[in-house]
Amino acid sequence: MRVLHVGNIANNAYLNAKLQRRAGIEADALCDEWHIFAQPEWEEADLAGVFEPEEQLASHAAAVGWTRPDWVLGLRFWDPDFSQEPWLGERVRILGNLPRLALRRQQLRSPYASLRPVVGSDLRVLDLAHASMWRRRLERRVGSLEALFDAYDVVQLYGLHPALLPLGLARVPYVAFEHGTMRQYPFEDFWRGRLLALGYRRSDQVIITNPDVVEQAQLLGLEEGSYAFVPHPLDETRYRPDPSVLRAEVERDGFDFLLLCPSRHDWHVKGLDRLVRAFAEFVRSDRPKAVLFFFDWGQEVQRSQGLVKELGIEGNVQWSPPLPKVRLIDAYRAADVVADQFLIGTFGAVAPEAMACGTPVVMAFDSEIHRWCFSELPPVVDARTPEQIYSALRCLAEDDGERARLGQLGREWVERHHGWRLVVDRHLEIYEKVIEGKRR
Repeated sequence: MRVLHVGNIANNAYLNAKLQRRAGIEADALCDEWHIFAQPEWEEADLAGVFEPEEQLASHAAAVGWTRPDWVLGLRFWDPDFSQEPWLGERVRILGNLPRLALRRQQLRSPYASLRPVVGSDLRVLDLAHASMWRRRLERRVGSLEALFDAYDVVQLYGLHPALLPLGLARVPYVAFEHGTMRQYPFEDFWRGRLLALGYRRSDQVIITNPDVVEQAQLLGLEEGSYAFVPHPLDETRYRPDPSVLRAEVERDGFDFLLLCPSRHDWHVKGLDRLVRAFAEFVRSDRPKAVLFFFDWGQEVQRSQGLVKELGIEGNVQWSPPLPKVRLIDAYRAADVVADQFLIGTFGAVAPEAMACGTPVVMAFDSEIHRWCFSELPPVVDARTPEQIYSALRCLAEDDGERARLGQLGREWVERHHGWRLVVDRHLEIYEKVIEGKRR
């Protein structure tokens, strides 16, 4: 079986292809994203230093001995700001294509009709023009999508890439991979949102990785059986308990408790202001030598830094650029506790990565939205308010045995319910289903 993974936000396409190849599936990954978090080098290479958000990492990785395998399909040239685009020619071409796009909109009128009340806006010719421009930009970097996709048994489209499906592509089975992109995007008054909503409907199967979006899937008219839950890809053979270099450094600096929070600083999504307030009380009342490790990424880093200063805990908070995964794994191992987020009630990669490394996790966790996809709930500590977070930190700091117990339970839970083989097997079941559906 040949599978192509397209779009690589958070390296999910790369990881799924890598794990599927381990199981004998001929999987390739088309990595067309610019951000450092979406480059395979971020996942695999032992990179050191500070990198710009859209810096190309290949040369840095090669310097430390890692190069991309040949099954990673890259871009012909690097142009994150689109400075090499033929702007005038592009617009002339759009004008020439308007009649064809108007016809395509007519063809999509009926499939889109049931989405109109949910999305709240009509599909427009201009939407298809934007999508056509996106497709041509991509094809200038990777070649014909029609020819590329036609060489595979299944094409899996990540993030916003299912928005390309309404344009019409090679007639192969398509799987849409949702990783947070179903929460809001399909309901926004934006061309990519409208086409993404339609793209989910035109996919042969939708993979949901965030349990809380099942309601949105149903709103979009995805029938039971047309979507399935699969956890985010995680290689627990890499993410595992082991000694930590960072832990030795922290203790050498005189700290006796390490709280790690890798989440981004967007308060309305992650609620990290609540964590800062809880940690300030924890330092004042319980552990004056505790340290909180933050990463300076997100829209509200300065706001978080201002709150840290206001609460007088600058000496207990250390800031770092985002860590490549090799170094993040070491940080998970170093931590006494990992804090994820405190609003949404579910998790992405941080919580299972930390649990796989044997570290307890404190986060907002809504058990009810997880029961449909996990037969056994993960052993995370549920906390949302500053008071609840403080209480969780105090209890865990006072009880080494409880931290060890939760760490072991978390590792075992990942092995049973989030391990790489489970993720591959569920993908394989979906692929066999959609291929058989096409044959019929």
